[in-house]
Amino acid sequence: MQNPLHYWFSDSALSNKIPNSKQWLHWVTGINDELPIVMSPEEALDPPITFPQLFQSTILKFPLKTALRIKKDNEWVSWTYQEYYNQSVQFAISLISLGITQRKAINIIGFNSPEWLISFCGSLLANCIPVGVYTTSGTESCFYAADHSEAELIVVQNETYLAKYLEVWEKLPKIKAIIVYWPKASLSKWKTDTKLIFTWSEFMELGNNVDPNEIENRIQAIRPTQAATIVYTSGTTGPPKGVLLSHDNYIWCAKRICERFKLDREDEQIISFLPLSHSAAQCFDIFCCIFLGGCLSFADENALQGTIANTVKEVRPTFFFAVPRIWEKFEEKIKEMISSSTPQQKKLIRWAQNVAGKSMISHIENQPLNRSYYLANSIFFEKIRALLGFDRCRVLATGAAPLPQSTFNFFWSIGLHILIGYGMSENAAPMTYCGPGQWALNSAGKPLRGAELKIINSKMEELPIGEIGEICFKGRNKFLGYLKNEVESRKAIDADGFIHSGDEGYVDINGFVYITGRIKELIITAGGEKVPPFIIEEKIKNECNILNTVLVVGEGKKYLAALLSLKYQQLPDGSYSNELSKEILDVLTSIGSAAVDRKSGENCAALRKFIQKAIDKYNKHASTRVHQIKKWGYLPSEFSIAGGEYTPTMKLRRQFASKKYKVDIEKLFTQPNI
Repeated sequence: MQNPLHYWFSDSALSNKIPNSKQWLHWVTGINDELPIVMSPEEALDPPITFPQLFQSTILKFPLKTALRIKKDNEWVSWTYQEYYNQSVQFAISLISLGITQRKAINIIGFNSPEWLISFCGSLLANCIPVGVYTTSGTESCFYAADHSEAELIVVQNETYLAKYLEVWEKLPKIKAIIVYWPKASLSKWKTDTKLIFTWSEFMELGNNVDPNEIENRIQAIRPTQAATIVYTSGTTGPPKGVLLSHDNYIWCAKRICERFKLDREDEQIISFLPLSHSAAQCFDIFCCIFLGGCLSFADENALQGTIANTVKEVRPTFFFAVPRIWEKFEEKIKEMISSSTPQQKKLIRWAQNVAGKSMISHIENQPLNRSYYLANSIFFEKIRALLGFDRCRVLATGAAPLPQSTFNFFWSIGLHILIGYGMSENAAPMTYCGPGQWALNSAGKPLRGAELKIINSKMEELPIGEIGEICFKGRNKFLGYLKNEVESRKAIDADGFIHSGDEGYVDINGFVYITGRIKELIITAGGEKVPPFIIEEKIKNECNILNTVLVVGEGKKYLAALLSLKYQQLPDGSYSNELSKEILDVLTSIGSAAVDRKSGENCAALRKFIQKAIDKYNKHASTRVHQIKKWGYLPSEFSIAGGEYTPTMKLRRQFASKKYKVDIEKLFTQPNI
């Protein structure tokens, strides 16, 4: 960001309140606190707006366009943008009728649905603070979010979530009511004189006696510098922190990410299935979609367990964002399809994949693709895209966690290019992204236009191009601070306004960002060497494609070791069976293994020899001896969200996993063979 900088204030009075403290300009901790918006001269031409202003501008352009779609009884039910806005206004009016005052929090828990979005948007129109709660949250986590955000209203999907709040309602005196938008039965048995519980239709009828001017007064009171929502971190390194994100944070991000992806058509089709309590889903499904006037189709509740593939086939999205684990599941399904092909078909597929692999090099070097690629495209890639439902998808993107290089390579080999990005809740999700015609192999892309990024060392000195250090960034997507947490806010945002990500990486000469690991996840061996485990894990999986999970360990030890899991068949609920994945059976047969399940696989000498050979190959090319894996064993169970090893957005909770499998890890360092 170039000087001179422009400081945009919601009102002139705010500028008079700024004390002579540079630090104050960069973070706040109160739900009603505001910060000036710092802009370059170029960005000053794009003044900040509020969410209602964004929504209203879309209504003027596309009142009758389909905004939301969901399947009910096997039929698609839709809302136009005018209906979407009207119902959001009605929700806001009902909040007023119930006595929910401005700037109070509304907690929302449930799977993605029109009601979830209408609750979120309606809360914003009422100048309230919507707060998404992960559906995987237990009663204690639900209580924490409601208590910490001082919520006055709870919106839940069904009785399952209602029960969590009923258990702690007595400890949440500020809660005025709970809304159940998809009840499975009558709610009468839950209702009491002191506990107001509404169905969706009952709540939406509350505002009949509210002065229509009241909602307009609330909309006019909203300022772009105010917190629009609180996103609670997924807790990979400790208790969740409440990230305060402003109207301008999200709207700026929506504009910049659509610019990077070149999403500008009026027929954009997007699928909503990732948890809306996460900043990435809010950015794409709510803010980007409204900014574009796009159509948002909701997947079913089992999307993360595999049914998302069915929704993709039916919707045929033009833009599709998924976390790495979802792409890995797509990869497994496609490989299973390939494994069931005839020998002649497999030969043709291998030829096409080889052609695609060579085209990657040409693409990187900006060389024209050869005729073989276009031939492979017409006889294979086009068909596979149509079969998957990606035939009209112009942008495939990933984020929230690192995408394995092997998965990226696989999709490239079938003619699908996944764009990789990087960001955090603290910067409203995206900070860097590759884009069509703007990418580099293994890179997380370049900073969004108007954002600033630097790499620093432990002495807080900025590092030159190519050197590895902590990634720091700032821009109009920089969060306001952590709710009620001055200590963590001060740690996260320095006196120059840069967010300290806690992630390690570097920037190349062309401005592309590369992520090498998370600083807090670095393994420090007994010899004091710092080792990034993720890079090693991905290299081992790349050498041995029958492995699903690799957990590298060795904190305080003389050498590194690893716990591994084979690829097993996933069940509808997201857990894994003991049956080996069909995808790897061909490989096992080729090495003389008759293994078909967990017991036979883990007891198979041929399989152990195959894995050891792959690890030996990795060790041979390891950057240093310290990075070599000396011992390995099998994980007793596969990682999952339910098991606690993954967050709801499929990030590995490494510290949790290390504690959970502590006994198994210790065996790697105390017993001769595992």
